[in-house]
Amino acid sequence: MTKCDKTLFQSLKILLKVTKMPDQKTTSEKKLVKKPNYADILCGMGESRVMFRWRSSLWKLLWQELLAYTATFILISMVYRYTLTMEQQVQLEKLIRWCRHQSTGLPITFLLGFYVSLVVKRWWEQYCKLPWPDTIAIFLKGLVVGPPGEKRVMARVVRRTIIRYCILAYILCIRQLSVRLKKRFPTMHELIKTGIVRADEMVRIGDEESVNVFASNWWMPLKWAIEILQKAQRDGLVTNAPGYSHMLGRISEYRAGLSEVATYVHLPVPLVYTQVVHLAVYVYFAVSLIGEQWVIWR
Repeated sequence: MTKCDKTLFQSLKILLKVTKMPDQKTTSEKKLVKKPNYADILCGMGESRVMFRWRSSLWKLLWQELLAYTATFILISMVYRYTLTMEQQVQLEKLIRWCRHQSTGLPITFLLGFYVSLVVKRWWEQYCKLPWPDTIAIFLKGLVVGPPGEKRVMARVVRRTIIRYCILAYILCIRQLSVRLKKRFPTMHELIKTGIVRADEMVRIGDEESVNVFASNWWMPLKWAIEILQKAQRDGLVTNAPGYSHMLGRISEYRAGLSEVATYVHLPVPLVYTQVVHLAVYVYFAVSLIGEQWVIWR
């Protein structure tokens, strides 16, 4: 028995194991309890509720810096008004006017606008390059059919095994880049529990504990998928030669999409430009601590 025969046999056992009767409810079919959204409760369902969201929001990201800036600004204002003498206040007012004049020359708008547009462009391109296994599933449904009888069942096993390998490659690649996916599948044993990978396949792939995606074997399930597709052609389950060639191209495009997404993450915006933007922002707000003070009217 070849490796492909063993793989198909094990996949058939998994398929029969996880298939349940229609009256049996699985965990995924249970109703999920949706947590209340307090932003919607406080602000209604209008567009204003977006400003009060906390998860992945600007407030969660910058609340420490905003608190430190506000406290420093108030401290300087208190010192200026209640602890300095009249002569010292006059000198500080000259410094305030000078800082206010100098802060208008910083190209903060241009730097931030270009930087934000670059980051948003990279984020959108990463999303557009994410491959979808649905296209492969549609082509498999029309390509791997087989005659009625036992081969029809084997064709269905072949289709499900190839899709399972595509999803496994997707998870192994993206879980090193996505925090949410890493929490969902922290180890390979979690993948075994879901039935996405078998124990013997996990041994061949490895533990996948490295944070470097280029040291990962996430591409190996796609190699197995091609081997199963080749065996299906030899067994007569795939009779259309152009369709077989096109199917191999689709799997190659699927792998290329995952590789491009991983490359985007590991090749970020150049560090020099990031440092320039951060330095400009910190200098601007440091000058604003003095330049934006309210001068005592005399």
